This record gives sequence, structure tokens and C-alpha cells, in this order.
Amino acid sequence: MTSNRAIGCMVALIVLFGSQYRGVNTNGYVFAQNQLPPMPDQEQIEVLTSGPVHEAFAEPVNLQTQTGLAAPHQPPADIEEIPPTDRPQDDRFVWIPGYWGWDADRDDFIWVSACWRMGPPNMYWVPGYWTQVIDVQEVDRAGVDVRVGGLDVRVGGGTKAVETVSWEWVSGFWRQSDTREIEYLPAPPAPMDLEPPGPPPTADNMWVPGCWYWDQGQYVRRPGYWLRQQSDWIWSPSHYRWTPRGYVFERGHWDYSLERRGVLFAPVYFPRSVYARPGYTYSPSIAIDIGVLTANLFIYPRYGHYYFGDYYDDAYRTRGIYPQFERERIHTWYDPIYTYDRWHHGRTDKRWEENQRREYDQRRSDKNLRPAHTYREMESRAANMPNTQRRDFELAKPLKTIVQRKSSPMKFKQIKPDAQQKIARQATDVQKFRQERVKWETTGSTDSKATVRPPVEHKDTVISPRESKEPVTSHEEHKGSVVTPDETRPRSVSSREVRVTRPERVKIPSSPIVGKPKSWISTEKGPPPRPADEQEHKAKVKDARKDKNKGKDKDKDKDNKN
Repeated sequence: MTSNRAIGCMVALIVLFGSQYRGVNTNGYVFAQNQLPPMPDQEQIEVLTSGPVHEAFAEPVNLQTQTGLAAPHQPPADIEEIPPTDRPQDDRFVWIPGYWGWDADRDDFIWVSACWRMGPPNMYWVPGYWTQVIDVQEVDRAGVDVRVGGLDVRVGGGTKAVETVSWEWVSGFWRQSDTREIEYLPAPPAPMDLEPPGPPPTADNMWVPGCWYWDQGQYVRRPGYWLRQQSDWIWSPSHYRWTPRGYVFERGHWDYSLERRGVLFAPVYFPRSVYARPGYTYSPSIAIDIGVLTANLFIYPRYGHYYFGDYYDDAYRTRGIYPQFERERIHTWYDPIYTYDRWHHGRTDKRWEENQRREYDQRRSDKNLRPAHTYREMESRAANMPNTQRRDFELAKPLKTIVQRKSSPMKFKQIKPDAQQKIARQATDVQKFRQERVKWETTGSTDSKATVRPPVEHKDTVISPRESKEPVTSHEEHKGSVVTPDETRPRSVSSREVRVTRPERVKIPSSPIVGKPKSWISTEKGPPPRPADEQEHKAKVKDARKDKNKGKDKDKDKDNKN
């Protein structure tokens, strides 16, 4: 009897320990017998709280041509995104799909998530893309020294062509909806009047840099001017944007203040094993807090993007990522957001700009004050913070939290699954439009692949590219890093290689993304009028032509008298 009980106990212990052994994996995590082990971190997506801002949401303005950002290999196929069930209530908000961005820290691509965007009124979106760049360089080939007849003779050697392939980013841009043509131009002269001539006439004035306009076969200078700032509206000045086919003139326009533009979702790192799954879709759910974003906003001019998060180390300056206030020292870009914020906050805080620099220096010297790099890290660190500190630290929040927050300035509504799928299909149209742009910009005129370099002399009002006496710059000169470790100023270059040597107009299809004007029944104020100073170049052209004609008439009179 006793022996039977002992045997029964031993069997029970064997079963018990056996079941416990089967419930523990090699990493020490306990899981249910019929439940799969947790997915390894390397196979999970990583929501990021640092990285590029979607270019359609906000873009800095490049004032001087710089070498572009290139990735060493081709980006993956686009990820199909499904909008979340909550969307902004106003139907003027449009869903703009994401795209791949290069992350030098990871040495890999990350996904710049889609955004809900209220586009600038009466403007349409032309998305950016990655284009293949092939560089062929002649390099010395090693030879062999052979002794012949008492003389050393090198056998072989010479040079050989080495081909380097990379992928360069071509930025997207907003364009006035009253035209369906894009004009591609030769390289414009370097911009002028980047710095204001003195203090502003009033506290509400901001300086708009000078620009060159293409007018009847020549570049015409439009001087810089003072513009009165407007509440809730940000002015993006006129400038040129490089494309492989030619330079595109972007006319200045008013845009919504940042907090009114929509919903910006956090970028994501996807392991290849995730996005390579057949039929994989992604629905972003973590949104960026715009208020905390502007406190940690940076500029990456050569990429044409804003960056947010922890970019306080000096290594990022070396790479070409700068704090916003550096625009006052390095005049190679214009920052519409910083210009507006300095005026907006400066009305109530006269030391706002000084405080921005001080807070930057504090975060630069103390890593504990910096924002987290990933959403998981942010949640972990925020869990141990008091509420007051947490509010200024949490760069990202679940969209559901923002929707339920009563203080949110934006109202939301829910959409049904069929509406989600319809919006996702519209996003496919944007991807097709992007591919169309690749075709018309990379298969344009091939009369000459040389760069038309702009003149250096800018004393005259009217300049024609053909008057340039300087040699054409080769494409190879524009490769490499923008800055060196001992240099914090971006290296501007005189021009970038383009296909055109004379203007070319291209009729393009309709963009799926259009900024709608306010409804006629809305009480919301529309954008301010276009500044009159933007048209000053036309008067100068007329004056120049009058002077030229007067000169011809005088010459004729002299000839007649003789």
C-alpha cells in the first residue's frame, strides 16, 4: 500500500516538472504550454521618436545648392498603409502616403509614415522620389615592375573605369493648382540678399531673401524685402528646387501654422522579414505631439527635410543636421517654421530665442534631458517621471489618446472599414503619380548632360545663363560629404547636374493631393494676399528693356546725323 502511494507521488512529480520544463524557453521566459513564445525583438517593427518629418507636412527651403543625400542601395518597395479608424473631421484633410527615408545611424532605410494634411489652399502635391545615380571614375591600375636589360620597366598599369551606383533623394514640393505644367530651367544664379540690411521696421516684420526669376530667356533679380507676419499663417518664400531634368521654380506661398496642418505619425523601422511578407499592410497609430516636436526640431538641408528627436551630438552637425537657430549664422537655408515661431512666441516672450539656445545647450551637455530614440524607450523612461515632466518629454502619443483629449484643437470622426480601404486605394494613386514624375524627369531632353553654371557676378539686374564665362562643373565634383569633422558649415556648390540647357515645359497629370480652399460658409479666414514685392522683378525687367531701347534709339540718331 505504501509502495503504491510512493510510486503515485513519483509519477505526479515527473508530470509536474515535465510540464513546467515545457513551459520555459531558453531565454527564461515562462509561457503557456499551448502559447507561442514571444517574437524576437529583431523581428518586430520599431516605432521611432526621432527621424525625418514627412516632407509634405513641413519642408525647409534650400537657398543654396548643396550636394544631395545619397543611399548606398535601392530602397524597398513601398509599404501599403491603411489609415486608422479615426481621422480629422474636416474633409479638407487628405491622406498622404509615406515613403522610405535613409537612416545613417542604422545604415538602413526607415519608413516615413503617412500623414493627414490640410494642404496649402489651391496647391497640389508633387511627391519626392529616389533616383539612381551612376558615377564612373577613372582610377589608377597597379602595374608590375620588371627588370629588362638592366632597366626597371612597369608592365600593365594604366587606368580603368570604376562604376559606383547610389540612390539620391529628389525632394517633393507644393505647386499652385492653376497650372498643370512644370518648367525646367538651367541653373539659376546664387541667391542674394540672404541677410537683412538692418533691424526690421517693426516687430511684426520678417525678412524674405532675394530670388531670381526666369523671364523671357534671362534671369531677373528680385531683391529681398520686409514682409509683415500674419497670425496662423507661415510664409514659404520663392526659391528653386533641383531635379535631374532641371531646376523648378517654386513660387512663394502661405501655408497653415504647424499645429493646424494635421496629424503627423511617427516613423517606423521595419525588419525585412516583416515588410517582405506578401500582402503586408500597416496602419500607423502613434502620432507626434506638435508642441514637443518644435522643441526638438532640426534641419537637414541637403536632404530637404526637418528632423526631430535627439540630434544633439556634435556628430550630427558634421553630417549636416543643424539646430534651427543656426540659420541666423549659416545662410544656406531658410526655415519658415522657426521664422514664424520666433515672431509668434517673441510677442509674449522677448527672450524666446535666447531660451531656445539655452535649452539646446542643456540637452547637448546632459543626455538625460534629451528625448528618447524609440517609442518603447520613451514609455519606459516616462513611467518614472512626474506628470509635469512627462508632458514635455513624451514626443509621441497613441492617436486614440489625442482623439479623446478634450483640449485637442482638432476634432476627429470615425471612418468605416470600406472608407479606410477607399482612402488606401487613393494612396496608390499617389504612388503612381510619383512614378510618373520619375519618368518625366529622368527621361527628358538629353541635348546636353553638362551643368549650366550660373554667373558669379551679380551686379546687373538681368543675367542670362549663356553669358557665363566660367567652365562647366563636372558631376563628380558634387559627390561626398557636405561637411568635414572640422567644419560645421555646409559646403555649397555652384550648381547641380541637370539635363536641360534651355527651358523645357512638361504637361503633367493631375495630382491626387490638392489643398482645398475654405468653404464659403466657413467663418475661418483665408490666407493673406500675395506680397506685392514678389512682383517687383517685372517692373525691373520693363525698366531694363526701356533703357536698352533708349540706347538703341540714341545710336540710330547718331547714325542718322552722321
